Amino acid sequence: MSRCLSIFFALFLAPLCHALSPLEQIAVPTFEAMRELERYQIRIAEKHYTKKEYKTALAEYEKFLTLYESSPGAPYAQLMWSHTMMHLKKPKTALREGFQSVIDYWPDTREAVIAAYCIADAYRTMGEVKSAQKAFHFLIKEYPEDEIAIRSRNDLLHYARLHKDEKEILFLLNDLTYDVKRTEVSKGSCVTASRELAEIHFFDQRLTEGKKALATSYAGKELFDNVYAMSAKTVGHLLKNPKTKRAALKLADQLLATLREEAISRPEIEKDLLYRAAGLNGTLGRPSETWKIYAEIAEKLGKDDGLLGKMAAWYKSRKKPEEARKIYAEFKDQIAGLKNIAAMDLKEGKIKEAMEIFRKLIEIDGDNADGYLWSIASCYEKLSEWKNAIATYRQTDRFPANYFAMASCHRRMGEQTEAIVLYNQCKVVNKSAPEATLQIGFTYEEAKDKEKAIRTFQLTCKRYPKSGQASKAHAHLQNEYNINVTLGGAEE
Repeated sequence: MSRCLSIFFALFLAPLCHALSPLEQIAVPTFEAMRELERYQIRIAEKHYTKKEYKTALAEYEKFLTLYESSPGAPYAQLMWSHTMMHLKKPKTALREGFQSVIDYWPDTREAVIAAYCIADAYRTMGEVKSAQKAFHFLIKEYPEDEIAIRSRNDLLHYARLHKDEKEILFLLNDLTYDVKRTEVSKGSCVTASRELAEIHFFDQRLTEGKKALATSYAGKELFDNVYAMSAKTVGHLLKNPKTKRAALKLADQLLATLREEAISRPEIEKDLLYRAAGLNGTLGRPSETWKIYAEIAEKLGKDDGLLGKMAAWYKSRKKPEEARKIYAEFKDQIAGLKNIAAMDLKEGKIKEAMEIFRKLIEIDGDNADGYLWSIASCYEKLSEWKNAIATYRQTDRFPANYFAMASCHRRMGEQTEAIVLYNQCKVVNKSAPEATLQIGFTYEEAKDKEKAIRTFQLTCKRYPKSGQASKAHAHLQNEYNINVTLGGAEE
């Protein structure tokens, strides 16, 4: 065949190869070692195969095997003959006379490895699970380092999980974790296996074994972080079931010991590790042990606001608010300490005490006075001191939010006219106009001015038809006044 014709077939037929799976593609070295006539015959067969003309393809592969029995492409032709038989729904013929022949006649070729996998896959296709598993194990035994053996192991894992075969799962995970050579192809499966194996060990309270499995994939800080994260998660899972609580405590104690060991070897993050230990004890319902660790941190490393905050939270969880307040008072950041105390006062309903703290904060943190004034005004509302609330809101610089708040206070006092004046001023802000108009309608309603209320609700629908306020006004008109309008103002 001329060079020009060879190039023609390479360019014309090459795109067809893209339809072939990795199990069907010819290896480049094999193709290069073939003669031009042999390549041509393979391409002809491949052309029919990719067009799903399987009977014709079968004949062409048989023709190749007859004419070029000693060709480097013969194992590939036999392999593709077998694939073709599978497509023709003749799996037993493909197994006995096809894939097995590749292994028997060309055992040292790449095609033999693929054929071994295809045998297992064929059994799977026929629903013969045990035979498929046996074939996958054969491939792994005969070609342990081959990339396709990784695929076989993953297939076997799928079956083992499906049938809950714990012995098989452990065997395969250990194999992938410890025995399989890690390459670019195998690395992902090996890392995943090491994590799954570690998780199994953690659930069985074997933290050391779990760490050993993870050590095949991680090192140093990354190793410790994964051991901690996975085992702590397992502890939490085991704690959910009373029947596994003892197992949770056993694993947790191992993890606590690991945290202590890590703290000794890594003094630069000792505080963080001790905090993790304290948190784990908290999860286990051991508050006294948590406090001991906080005290240890204070003695070794001194008190900072982070530690004081955790100590205060510990007191609050133990229903000892006064002790928590004393701790907050020790904060180096006085503002943060006072804010925490004010939050506690509000939660406990100590409104006046909270107001005094906000006033003190205004004195020492004048740059944020506006926020504290708002909090004081909110406190006055909680105390139903509406006039004081209005006067304080007026001092804030939060238009139109403060005007809405003041209007609400006026309505509480029955001063609807003053509220409407404030709402009308809010309407100058486009985003606030729909809500202000809607609230004017409700305010007229409170003032027993039914006509103006209806008109204002209708106005809300007309001016702001796409707003949520228009939907509320529309529903209110229907429910309260039996008036139907379209969201655009026209009466139905």
